[in-house]
Amino acid sequence: MNLLIFGGIVLSLAQAKPLIVISYFDAFGGAKFNNSERIAKILEGRLNSEGSEIEVRTCPLNTVYDKAFSQLEHCIKFQKEVPALVISFGESTCEVKLETIMRNKDESFGPDNEGNERKESPIKSGAPDLIGLRYPLPQMYCALSEQERKKVDISNFAGSFVCNNTGYQMSHYYPELQYGFIHIPANYCSRLDQITEDSIMILEKMILKATETLKTENSDSNLPHYTNEIRLPTTKEELKSLRAFYEKNECLSDFFQNFKAPDEKRSVFFGVMN
Repeated sequence: MNLLIFGGIVLSLAQAKPLIVISYFDAFGGAKFNNSERIAKILEGRLNSEGSEIEVRTCPLNTVYDKAFSQLEHCIKFQKEVPALVISFGESTCEVKLETIMRNKDESFGPDNEGNERKESPIKSGAPDLIGLRYPLPQMYCALSEQERKKVDISNFAGSFVCNNTGYQMSHYYPELQYGFIHIPANYCSRLDQITEDSIMILEKMILKATETLKTENSDSNLPHYTNEIRLPTTKEELKSLRAFYEKNECLSDFFQNFKAPDEKRSVFFGVMN
């Protein structure tokens, strides 16, 4: 762990307003806009309202292999303090898709915004095939009502395009950061205004819960927190253990039951992949 960055995280959490960085992607594939930008900017406005206990800053990324990671890296490094939490938003299906795992693989089904295509290429040679994300997603999920939880998907497959490329590199090169990835409803969805508003309400709750969780002393060594190096599980054996441990906790049991490991059941990624 990079102790300088870890120290910065502790300091950031101790501040009156911990910093949350949200990245979003530009439009691609001929679309007029990317809904991740719309949602990120609305959340930035709401969460930075007068009296807010957190500060949110957004970072625009190009939908281009490797370039998006470099842009996010640059954005984080030039903040005044180390973010307490970094979350990337990208488009996917027509629901909120909570990512848990990133894969060491680029596989294009169409070009990125600079015309690049890749065919079964490793993102980082010699690195792990799978990396579980390190952010308090179980706790964030449990901030939602039962009805709201029905509107989100706990996913183990973030695609193999720029989203996954960015998330994998962030997780690989900055393991000390609390970093997560959430896919939001795509620009082409029907009833987009209503779906977007519902998503914003869900994401606002989750981000506030993440900040609250990270500011408090960690009391559960099984769940991701800045005071430990726990990541979300990547195997069915890890999940089996967590399901047994949280069997009597209604919400966490629900989270880990709905969370499928890649070697257990693949969560298929449909729709736009950015």
